[in-house]
Amino acid sequence: MMKFIASNLDAAKAKATRALGDKAVIVSVRNLPSGDVEVQASDKPQPAAPIERAPEPAFGAAARQAIDEQLARQPAGARLNEALEHRFSEDALTRLRGQLTGGKSGGAGRLDMSDKLSASFAEALRPHGVGEALLAALIEGAGRARMPDDLHRLETAFAETFAFTPLAFSPSLPIMLVGPTGAGKTSCAAKLSAAVMAEGGSAFIMTADAGRAGAVEQIQTYSDSLGIDYFIVDSPQDVEAALRMKRPQGAVILDTPGISPFDSGDLAALKSFLEASGGEALLVLPASGDAEEFREWALAFAEFGVRRAIITKFDATKRVGAALNAAHAGGMALAHFSESPFISEGLLPASPDYLARRLLASRPGRLA
Repeated sequence: MMKFIASNLDAAKAKATRALGDKAVIVSVRNLPSGDVEVQASDKPQPAAPIERAPEPAFGAAARQAIDEQLARQPAGARLNEALEHRFSEDALTRLRGQLTGGKSGGAGRLDMSDKLSASFAEALRPHGVGEALLAALIEGAGRARMPDDLHRLETAFAETFAFTPLAFSPSLPIMLVGPTGAGKTSCAAKLSAAVMAEGGSAFIMTADAGRAGAVEQIQTYSDSLGIDYFIVDSPQDVEAALRMKRPQGAVILDTPGISPFDSGDLAALKSFLEASGGEALLVLPASGDAEEFREWALAFAEFGVRRAIITKFDATKRVGAALNAAHAGGMALAHFSESPFISEGLLPASPDYLARRLLASRPGRLA
């Protein structure tokens, strides 16, 4: 069973036919408050057989190795809705609570401000909201720079501190976007799709974020502008059915609603969606925000098993340290950056060069 939404009934039926073929049977029709029409359609009863998966995801051995070296987390899951609630391990929750309450500095000692490099880095980066732990790591990394140039020194610092692993899409490794409400997950799904299509590939978007006000209209606008179908998935079973019927050959992206990573039921449901997709979860965070809250989010999702992050809204803020602090605290590699509200401009592959230029462009101080 799958849902299709369009501006009128004929268009919705056409979407169902494209997705399910000539055997598509319209099960129900519903007029939405937005004026659009939603149809539920099916081609046949779904077998219980699992979705076939390629034995090894083809998103790059080097990227896999870099991420695995960053983190080897035991996934801990834990309710987007009550029907999906799983029992969550109390031991995992205990470990997570201890990690979140273990101190705000992340264990970093005080920096020696008598050192010229430390003092200059602190002057330039602290106004961005770069915390002590990340600042200490950047200073250590900058010590390996081969030239006393501001840009080169900061670029080296980021290269030594983070792993940079942009996505290389494969239908055998779907991407599930997770994070707080308003982080830009749906926009990221559209931008990633646009980037893939610009290179001659295809994209397949599913969204579990149908409950948020305006969410359906947003994904409809994006999919119509890109010329691709989208699928609303209310349950992990819907995800399995969509993948089984469509058998996508390009990028597969699952957009999820904003949840609390500290709610065991929410995490249980999220884990169920992840298992149904057979993919990888990526954390999406805006560049600027409450640094301590972002850090706790990153630690919680790292415990869940997230190993890469996408940072958005570089264009909407001057200070960009909060998300960087969070990714560093969670041991996450950086995949992509967003610095434009326009879907057609896509996401930038994460790189130390971009970060160095971005921070120096708005620096209030100067590196030594």
